Amino acid sequence: MVRSVVRAAARRMYDRWAREPLTQAVLLESFEGTGTGGDPGAIAEYLLDETDLPLIWATRSPAAPTDRIRYVRYRSTEYFRALATTQYLVNNVTFPQVFRKRPDQVYLNTWHGTPLKRMGRDADAPIANTVANLEAADVLLSSSPYMTETMYAGAYGLATDAVAELGTPRVDRQFGMEPELVLYAPTWQEASYTDAVDDTEALVMRMQAIARVVERPVLRVHSKLAARAAADARLRPYLIEGDTNTLIGRSRIVITDYSSVTFDAIATGATVLFFTPADYPRGVYLRDDELPGPRTSSLAELQEWLRDPPHVDLAPFVARFCPHEDGHATQRAVRRLLTGP
Repeated sequence: MVRSVVRAAARRMYDRWAREPLTQAVLLESFEGTGTGGDPGAIAEYLLDETDLPLIWATRSPAAPTDRIRYVRYRSTEYFRALATTQYLVNNVTFPQVFRKRPDQVYLNTWHGTPLKRMGRDADAPIANTVANLEAADVLLSSSPYMTETMYAGAYGLATDAVAELGTPRVDRQFGMEPELVLYAPTWQEASYTDAVDDTEALVMRMQAIARVVERPVLRVHSKLAARAAADARLRPYLIEGDTNTLIGRSRIVITDYSSVTFDAIATGATVLFFTPADYPRGVYLRDDELPGPRTSSLAELQEWLRDPPHVDLAPFVARFCPHEDGHATQRAVRRLLTGP
């Protein structure tokens, strides 16, 4: 009852703000306000360099404002007012249920990864708000026909008129880097559709095994597990600064399981090794012979591959999964955001 009253009050306020004039600015949100990276982060950097537009970042931990950037606390009154009154909107997940895009707003949804894990209705997941957001978007960014067909048309049952296969802004920063790292970047195992299993002990054991055959391997865990990993003294030597795509750009080998970092990694030529000690509850879209690298559940076999990395011709996989990655996807995405088709 209380929740219904609060939701109704929020709807009334939102509808009132939606009658106010629009502010010529860009509101950006990444992973429900948990950071300022991913595709929205790449777009924000480009906007700061190439336009005069002011930016509004929605975050859970707002920073002090600058000349061009204002921060609003995620799901605060200030946040909802900005959502209702800002001309351009960029998100890589979804806005809250109260969101209703105005006809004169422009909404770019970049999503946050090319799917390897099953998702949406393919995983019997709750999808109502995701579908509402994606249907409201003026532009749905896609990396490839594979992503368009598998995610937008398939998992969420959308018409694809708004889809723009332009590449992935966050991948742009991978180009021109020296690949020297071995990166372990697993996804999260599900305790539920939204909650992660705490597999810290397994991560410690795996990183110690990898370190026996590779000098100074690095670890990047999913954001749902980042705080736990950072708090464990045994894992700290493997954690280094840098956003995920910068680390991928610096990596000659990426070890993963069911993560969409797979497709980011092959875009700039990294060898991908699939280490899957447990099945993923949702299932995956690709058979082993469709993966851009070998797969094993054996830590000993993974160690052998790290000693003598297998060669994989990535060209056919790049053509299928990331044909538009050339270091200029951000420019194309911003052009579409600001000028339309």
